[in-house]
Amino acid sequence: MRASFKSPVFRHLALAIAGLGALIAARPAPGQSAGQPALHDVSVLKAQVQGFAGGANARVDPRLVVPRCLSPALSWARADVVRADCASPAWTLYVPIDQPYPAAGQPASFQPRARPAIRRGERVLVEAGGAGWAVSIDAEAERDAEGGRVALKGPAGRRFTGRIEAGGKVVLSR
Repeated sequence: MRASFKSPVFRHLALAIAGLGALIAARPAPGQSAGQPALHDVSVLKAQVQGFAGGANARVDPRLVVPRCLSPALSWARADVVRADCASPAWTLYVPIDQPYPAAGQPASFQPRARPAIRRGERVLVEAGGAGWAVSIDAEAERDAEGGRVALKGPAGRRFTGRIEAGGKVVLSR
């Protein structure tokens, strides 16, 4: 008797193997107990974002379900949006925030963590020069500025890095 892929025996065997694969994939990750959920606590994520944003209210839907992440990386996506990234398992969330106001008991001089001086999509004037000469071009920021540097794209599509100096002046990095 010849086995056929359309036979009921083959279908049952394929379903059993698929079910076994699903059970193996659903097992707890190494270092995670079987009773511990594999989901990130959204209230903890909200607190992390609010701390990053200097106390501004983070608008996170409590019904949100994301895989557990030991330490999500936080950065500014826009002036009013924080980006939360997890490397493993890979996920990204964009969390809108409200503009912060000093809470009761905080000094009036309370300021949130500084936002990037130059944000993605902004047009900037970039200078390059030496003793007795200077040239400048208009460029677009490809990402938010980080650490005094900003990734730029010139008018011909050429990419380069600019250094942000005092007063927001951008000069060509060497």
